[in-house]
Amino acid sequence: MKIQVLQENLAKAISTCSRFASSRVQLPVLANILLKITKSKFSVAATNLEMSISISIGAKIEKEGQITVPARVLNDLISNLSAGTVDLEVEKENLKIKSLSFESSLSGMNASDFPLIPEEVGVDVLKIPSKEILDALICTLFAVSSDETRPVLTGVLMIVKDSNLTMVATDGFRLSQKKISIGKVKEEKKIILPKSSLVELSRLTSDEDIQFSFKKSEKQVVFGLTDIVLGSRIIEGEFPDFERIIPKETKIKVNLDREEFLRGVKLASVF
Repeated sequence: MKIQVLQENLAKAISTCSRFASSRVQLPVLANILLKITKSKFSVAATNLEMSISISIGAKIEKEGQITVPARVLNDLISNLSAGTVDLEVEKENLKIKSLSFESSLSGMNASDFPLIPEEVGVDVLKIPSKEILDALICTLFAVSSDETRPVLTGVLMIVKDSNLTMVATDGFRLSQKKISIGKVKEEKKIILPKSSLVELSRLTSDEDIQFSFKKSEKQVVFGLTDIVLGSRIIEGEFPDFERIIPKETKIKVNLDREEFLRGVKLASVF
């Protein structure tokens, strides 16, 4: 493996991947970041088995190969290099790093020990505007439960049906629902995603559409952005029948000044 890449691009990708690395003692390779080079692509990836990320970076590729190296050490090292190009080369299980007058070597682990993670979204893909996803997450994530004794409430229910994506969250006291129009769909879907995965999705999202696919056989959802593929396990179980709780119609409607209402709530909460 041998490539040349811009420090700024590499540092940004590794910093993002570091959030997905795990410190599980049982699987030391999860504390590592995977550097993978094919004939046409250089990618960095990480996973904690609950969610994964793969980021493609533009690079001058000289030789294919792959290796995993400790996420924390690599992140600290690359982020402190001077701007410019960085040369990466693998010899046996060592990653050699060169940048201007700096040279270093990191001990890594065989990439064959790294878990398989999604590197592409798939074929049966839905496209959703990022702004609408972000709005829906703002409207639902606050209502997710932190009670691990009821796992289904620690995530957000996502229903694809009747040309809509409906997102629902509840902690048993609060319930929030948000609908997004997505156009005609081939197949109805109903899944629960962990809050942590959706928080990461909100951090990664920019202005482009988000691609979304559900791999039922692998029990995971895959989100695709321009150069990023985010994978997440699903939470298994039956979500409460929220439709029985939400009234079908309301007899009373009230229009309030938003700022005045918020001010009143804050004043009342003092007591």
